[in-house]
Amino acid sequence: MDTKFLESFLIVAECGSVAEAARRLNMTPAAVAQRMRALETELGQALVSRVGRTVRPTAAGLAVQRH
Repeated sequence: MDTKFLESFLIVAECGSVAEAARRLNMTPAAVAQRMRALETELGQALVSRVGRTVRPTAAGLAVQRH
């Protein structure tokens, strides 16, 4: 697991938006979304639920966020 991908997830979860997380990370939203998909694939769990332009951590995402 790449720690940069985990960092991206934590910032997305904190912001509630991929676009805002991308601004904080100085990346494109597409690159942040790609990191999120890769991390979710590696863990085999959806970490966030996407609704429109906002995201919320799932139960699995909250567990990762706590640790």
